[in-house]
Amino acid sequence: MLRTALIVPLFVTGLGWSLPAASQSIEDWTQRPDARAPAGVNEDALLAPGSFEMRYNLQVTSFEGLKAGQQEIPAVLVLRDWDLAPLSMTTQRHEVEIRAGFVDWFGASVKVPFYHTTTEFANEVLSGTPSSTGFGDIELHALLGLHETWPYRAHLIAGISVPTGSVEEAGPLPTGAVGEPDRTLPYPMQPGDGTVALLPGAVFVTENEFGTVGLLVRGRIPVGENDRGWRRGNSLNGQIWLAYRFTDWISGSARVSYLKAGDLEGFDPRIDAFSSPLAHPDLQSGTRVEIPLGINLRFPEGRLEGNRIHLEVIVPVHQDVDGPQLIPDSGVALSWGIAF
Repeated sequence: MLRTALIVPLFVTGLGWSLPAASQSIEDWTQRPDARAPAGVNEDALLAPGSFEMRYNLQVTSFEGLKAGQQEIPAVLVLRDWDLAPLSMTTQRHEVEIRAGFVDWFGASVKVPFYHTTTEFANEVLSGTPSSTGFGDIELHALLGLHETWPYRAHLIAGISVPTGSVEEAGPLPTGAVGEPDRTLPYPMQPGDGTVALLPGAVFVTENEFGTVGLLVRGRIPVGENDRGWRRGNSLNGQIWLAYRFTDWISGSARVSYLKAGDLEGFDPRIDAFSSPLAHPDLQSGTRVEIPLGINLRFPEGRLEGNRIHLEVIVPVHQDVDGPQLIPDSGVALSWGIAF
């Protein structure tokens, strides 16, 4: 059953690779540049018992243009119903991650994110670019191995998000009022959720002498409301990736990322829902599909021995959103890991 489930992605992607034969001598998950997932995928593998890895993860996403459903919406039409129209937004997520392997079937990771978000708003006469900066919610993950014999591996992810990030960031909005104090910024600009969230997931990976195919499915389920009276909607993320090994130290990769997110529940009384579409709790849901293309480096010897560097360019290909919403225009993901 497990063997069949892991082979399915090969047919879906049309690679046509032959499955690895029992006589092959390549039988080490760690000693290949394609053994680990691309930059934008986390919790993809259990580490060997007694080993550790420290990673720096960066993802920068640029949003530009507005859509409702799949239809583009001019900013001038948004101003008929809202005080401000969001024109663009750039989000930077910096993250320090520490991974550890304890026994063959159990590993763990801790992730500490830091956000910087800048959004351009405008009305008929004014424009402004408020920003928010701060730590996000810390994530704790346990990885529970199901199968770890080459050429297949599979494990479950049991994670939790701790509400350490702020949901009270404020800044100047271009409303035109002289001497007006800073306002609480819209929900997408808040670095935290303010609630505990459950982070379940599962990973399946298969490998042959040419490369690797992996599948990850994970959810995010917030629990309760934060101190401001709201919580983010549930979300589901699916990833399928393919990595082709060019040499013992470099591989290329491509993946498909699917994200479905729900609307907020509740609302912050300090945020005027009609100040902009970003401030409306019922306009946060939607479905997005992206295709990131990447390069992955593993340094087997020398001064950089034990280092892995992964880089991706993210290409959005589909958005169907409950809007008007800003939509992703481009992105980049970088991951640098050091094993010890």
